[in-house]
Amino acid sequence: MKVAGKIATKCGFALLAITLIGLFLRVYHLGTQSLWYDEAFSVSLAKMNLPQMVQATAAEDVHPPFYYFLLHYWIIFFGTSESAVRLLSVLFGVLAIPMIYVLGRQLFNKEVGLVGALILALSSFNIYYSQETRMYSLMVLLALLSMYFFWRFLQQSSLVSSVGYVLSTTLLVYTHTYGWFVVIAQNIYVVTLLLLSKNRTYKLKHWVALQAIVVALFVPWMAVLINQISQRETQVSLVQPPTIVTIIDTFVSYTGGRLALVVLFLGLSVLSLFAYQRVRGAMDWKAPLKALESYSWEVRIQDAAPVYFLAVWLLIINVIPFIISRVSAPIYVERYTIAASVALYLLVAKGISNISHKYGKLAVIGVIVVLSVPNLTANYSSVSKPQAREATSLIDANAKSGDVVLVYPEQDQVTFDYYNNRTDVAVKPIHSLRELQSDVTGHDRVWVFYGSWAAGKATENSLLNSLNQSYSRTDAKSYFGYDVYLYEKRP
Repeated sequence: MKVAGKIATKCGFALLAITLIGLFLRVYHLGTQSLWYDEAFSVSLAKMNLPQMVQATAAEDVHPPFYYFLLHYWIIFFGTSESAVRLLSVLFGVLAIPMIYVLGRQLFNKEVGLVGALILALSSFNIYYSQETRMYSLMVLLALLSMYFFWRFLQQSSLVSSVGYVLSTTLLVYTHTYGWFVVIAQNIYVVTLLLLSKNRTYKLKHWVALQAIVVALFVPWMAVLINQISQRETQVSLVQPPTIVTIIDTFVSYTGGRLALVVLFLGLSVLSLFAYQRVRGAMDWKAPLKALESYSWEVRIQDAAPVYFLAVWLLIINVIPFIISRVSAPIYVERYTIAASVALYLLVAKGISNISHKYGKLAVIGVIVVLSVPNLTANYSSVSKPQAREATSLIDANAKSGDVVLVYPEQDQVTFDYYNNRTDVAVKPIHSLRELQSDVTGHDRVWVFYGSWAAGKATENSLLNSLNQSYSRTDAKSYFGYDVYLYEKRP
């Protein structure tokens, strides 16, 4: 009992240390970069009252409103600064670290849980989206909770596992549409159990009832989702149809983008299915080749069910959206698949756990940590979000009362409004270049706030050529993702 208590204490301290590291990495440089359009859009929705928020989400977004509900109440207490609005995502990202430990321990053992927590804590992919005012880190946390209660239900279909599953899964599908692919993965695994396993500890009718409850609870949003799907099929999508390279790039992003980590993660994922041990043989350094001939190893498949479960989880969230995107409207977006990344991390952790040599395990973990450092450094040092703050500050500092600011594309007005401190200038989103002359009538000075991150050079040139007919360009500056121009009326 004392030994078990010491082990539990060590695991507790290790998990606390890993979680604190994950917290630091997610808070560090939190407000350094500007909010980009998606984040500013989140804040604009969160400022509305709940009925307005639901209406605006249904009309303008492709995601359900649960995250915006939470952000609405969060900003009441913490404000709307960049760091404040991103801190909610940090909270979810940090909570996901002990949650992956709990799931890894449930599926395999504490060692797998701890290593999975460490990989998640150091994941530059998850850190990036834990520092964004969007729902992706919440999606990861809820996916982990849903999978935890799902696996617990399969072991024992109790009231706690049933209620926990329904609650976490319902919140998941109300957070992101891709949450349904998590549900599909769970059902594919259940079908596999029905076909291949005769010994079931759960009741099939009970499982079907839980699925029916989740669907019933989603019914209020079902009509909105169906309408959004039908509109997406008829509209021109900004999302490009994915290719096999897109899938490969997504898996590379899960690892942090380092080729060495990609190869290592792939090898460890394969190793997650196999356990091995030396049956006989010993190293004789005087005759190493002869010693190797005497070696005999036993290799066996171990923990096939949970490994298969993780593989289904990892693949379904990527494969089904990929297929839909190829045969219908493109819906595959790398960041939408983020809930699959934690399944990969657990597979990698299981592969490390299967290494029989203690120092071999530590060496592999050390390599992962070392290779993760450059990814983290690049994450903090590079500019990856459009510099709306810097572009807007230029206009704020130099605009005169009576100036007009033209914003293109028109939806980027929410980003400009977030940073704009001038109430004495007119702000007009450009709906059409045909309306440009009426937008600038009565103004001697015209600013252009052009989102090059979303629009091409051809449109920018057309806009500027239209202004050149009556105005002269007197200033111009480019930022990452934005171009700012000042035009003054010719005498």
